[in-house]
Amino acid sequence: MCGIAGTVNAAGLVTREQVIAMRETLAHRGPDDAGLWTSPRGIAMLASRRLAILDLSPAGHQPMEDTDSGLVIVFNGEIYNYVELANELSSAGYRFHSRTDTEVILKAYARWGEECLEHLNGMFAFAIWDERRQQLFAARDRFGEKPFYFYHDPNRHLFAFTSEIKALIAGKFFTARPSTHAVYKFLTSSGMDAGSETLFVNVVALPAAHWLKFSQRAPSLQVQRYWDLDPVRKIRLADDREYAERFLGLLSDSANLRLRSDVPVGSSLSGGLDSSTIVGLVARTKPSAGQETFSARFFERSFDEGPHIERVVSRSHLRNYSVYPDPKNLPYEIEKLTWHQDAPFGSSSIYAQWCVMRLAREHGVTVLLDGQGGDEVLGGYHSYFSSYLTGLIGRFRLFAAIGTAIRYAAMHGIGQLPLISVGLLPAKLQSRAKGWIRPLAIQKDLARAWPACPEEAAPKFGDPFHDALYRTLTESTLPQLLRYADRNSMAFSREIRLPFLDHRLVEFLFAIPPEQKIDGITTKRILRNAVRGILPEEIRTRKDKVGFAPPENIWLRGPLCEWAEDILASSQFKQRGWMDAAAAQRLWRKFKEGQRSLQGIIWRWLSLEIWATACLSPRTIHSQELPKRAPALSALAAFPN
Repeated sequence: MCGIAGTVNAAGLVTREQVIAMRETLAHRGPDDAGLWTSPRGIAMLASRRLAILDLSPAGHQPMEDTDSGLVIVFNGEIYNYVELANELSSAGYRFHSRTDTEVILKAYARWGEECLEHLNGMFAFAIWDERRQQLFAARDRFGEKPFYFYHDPNRHLFAFTSEIKALIAGKFFTARPSTHAVYKFLTSSGMDAGSETLFVNVVALPAAHWLKFSQRAPSLQVQRYWDLDPVRKIRLADDREYAERFLGLLSDSANLRLRSDVPVGSSLSGGLDSSTIVGLVARTKPSAGQETFSARFFERSFDEGPHIERVVSRSHLRNYSVYPDPKNLPYEIEKLTWHQDAPFGSSSIYAQWCVMRLAREHGVTVLLDGQGGDEVLGGYHSYFSSYLTGLIGRFRLFAAIGTAIRYAAMHGIGQLPLISVGLLPAKLQSRAKGWIRPLAIQKDLARAWPACPEEAAPKFGDPFHDALYRTLTESTLPQLLRYADRNSMAFSREIRLPFLDHRLVEFLFAIPPEQKIDGITTKRILRNAVRGILPEEIRTRKDKVGFAPPENIWLRGPLCEWAEDILASSQFKQRGWMDAAAAQRLWRKFKEGQRSLQGIIWRWLSLEIWATACLSPRTIHSQELPKRAPALSALAAFPN
């Protein structure tokens, strides 16, 4: 695991000091070692900061060079099947000098070229300089768990890349300017982590499941997708039992691979079905491992997952540490958090995850398995019921659709039906309905500059439910969550691993019938069937969903009220040109008077302003600490008898 940076340029165009500045901006991603490599003619410079997880010896130092092939690599992430690949490559005559997955990638590229990506099971962003071809090859994992950003100036034949945007800015290749289009996208949907666009005009993201080549000999930049889900593939098994067994086998193997480490491995535990499943599988595989788990809890009972966490801890005989995020601390920490994120975020739930990562560091656990991705591949969000009902109607199962809607309202309340009904409308009508439900208070000039209803991509699967899953997996929800998790964990030099995002498991889930994910009003049917006997029944059958969600409306009306009012009334907020400050003040007053469903959009305004302060201004946000007068975070350790 590393923070990586580098440049390819005409000799002398970029200085050693610039690359070192980029590298040291990423010190939090790799506190264990620092490296810098320069090509013989000074055309390429690669740098890294290492978080040692596999082969802790100096043999794991990066940049790593293979003198036989003339290749040099910097790598961020983990290749979980590195043992099997090393054995295969050894049989083909390749010699290894370390026990690292970094060297496995290097040898795999030497053997298979760009097709090496087909062999890798993991999360990764890496760059390989080929001295003989004078070419850089870089790639990002299938789902975008690990980041890769770049700046390209074709006039100067300059290409620079890093793990985080702030490091590119530290290189001083360009002036950091916000993209008004990306700002608009954030304010209207929070969607900005998929594809190549970023919040900065000059910075490009390498999309998930893509590779790039930059050739210095004949300057050119090529970007290409190397993996996607197959909409034609279908898997049909005999019954629920066979589906559950196949699923459990894939998920168990995924979790086992992600336990490979030379440093302590624990788990995040929210008390929900997904994280509890991962914890349960690890406990079953390694019952004597003394698994340590980390959780966020809240004093507000309706938001607290404590009883569910305690059931899982008791069943699997775990050690659990919990933290109670204190909203009074948030104003002191939010600029530091935002600096690490490089972007605003649509919910204060990210702060709960931040506190959990800090808790893991305090207890010396470097790697954490997590249930993230389960909702996106198994249909865990309530919003998926719209596409599920659309699919039933499309198959002329009208009575089944009506019955499902009635049962859903009986379980979750009739107030949820309008939100589900919006999903049954055409895309343009959906956009208008959402705009009516959630007033945005965007500056008129900004709103007029961009389409109110952007064109959606053509359906990929021909099934509304699987199309909705695919969009959240590749375009909306998951890319944001992966950025949150990567930056929060790396801020404290921790690593998160996600068993639900093993590509073999995801390919299987998209090939089986929709009814194995949602059946009537039951979500995640195949998972619930698979973990029977592994989880407590209260967890396996629970229908509510909380996760790390904090009581945001209570916080904003209470301990964060004065802080929020100061931001919304500030001259900077009024002068950005993004928000209609008067309209924002009207909505803020309505929220304080008790109007519901406004806290989400209000949080976006606040987060966007904090981002502008923390990431567009030259300040040393990363060095700030909590002032002594701020209340300490409340934490406890629970040990089962």
